[in-house]
Amino acid sequence: MSPEISSGAPLRELQRQFVREILYRDSTGLIPQVVANGATNDPGAERRLAIYRTNARETFALALEAAFPLLLRCTGSEEFRQLAWAYQRACPSTAGNLFHLGARLPGYLAEHLRGTDDEYLIDVARLEWAVQESLVAADGASALNLAALAEVPADRQADIRFLLHPSVRLLRTQYAVFGPWEALQAGQTVAPVAPDAECLLVRRLAAGIQLQRLGSDDFDWLSALQQGDLLAEEAEIGSLLVTWATAGVITDFSVLDPS
Repeated sequence: MSPEISSGAPLRELQRQFVREILYRDSTGLIPQVVANGATNDPGAERRLAIYRTNARETFALALEAAFPLLLRCTGSEEFRQLAWAYQRACPSTAGNLFHLGARLPGYLAEHLRGTDDEYLIDVARLEWAVQESLVAADGASALNLAALAEVPADRQADIRFLLHPSVRLLRTQYAVFGPWEALQAGQTVAPVAPDAECLLVRRLAAGIQLQRLGSDDFDWLSALQQGDLLAEEAEIGSLLVTWATAGVITDFSVLDPS
């Protein structure tokens, strides 16, 4: 029972009117464009459009639930759906791929919850979106090629740029989201999120997503590498490099053109 649209208005304008109706219940100019289907049980233009509005809202909310299960657990189903619909109106999808729906949710929550009792939900969303990004990140080398690294001339070693695996995400949070996330994955009781800063590493392994707490020194060092910094001091190319290359976090390198 699709709402067949007449050809009285340009297609682009009809599409805009349809989006306004689905997201904001603004049917101005659209209802007269809906053609009756002639059936005796035709519920009318408004009811037919409502089917699309409901489907769009439910699909959007379900996609967010799948991407943010800890956020769903923290808020509860009803509050999460209210959040999803408010977010949909503020940040409507611009892509056909449902994966991208959650990209702006951490920023949306930061704008609306900073300084409130629900501020911890910002870090929950940031972590879960980092997990989603890690899941779909490109594949990369599984280990650092030490033989190729050894072939770099001594006078070029200062130009070496070490690269983290593409699935690695680094996250500094103000709230302790590590424990609740792990508990949810294990099907255990999820404790309230406490205000306690954490440095986290998220990455994709063959068995799935791994979440790891980091010390501030390791976090800062890996963050510098991820941002493209060079290792200026020889001491830096020691234990930290060995540790994270062995762990499969540093998996590649490039030698910058000195020019």
